[in-house]
Amino acid sequence: MEKAYELKALGQYIKEEAAKDGLHLAEEAVEKLAKAAYRGTKRWAKESAVLSPNKVDDVLMLSYDFADQIVEPAIEKLDLDGDGK
Repeated sequence: MEKAYELKALGQYIKEEAAKDGLHLAEEAVEKLAKAAYRGTKRWAKESAVLSPNKVDDVLMLSYDFADQIVEPAIEKLDLDGDGK
């Protein structure tokens, strides 16, 4: 990893960890999984914040809408094998 929180490195680590258990993921599968994991986590966190009596998490969930502008394009740019796709 060259930079902190580099999504390309995260994708590679996910692919490597899956392979340890015999699951060999194609690059496209890892990229789609990254998008699904982000969106699923976002949905889960927002729904949990609504149900939680703690109001601090309600405020924190507002940051997800801003994070979308950074995270979604970064996921779209994932290119684990360096082929430009």
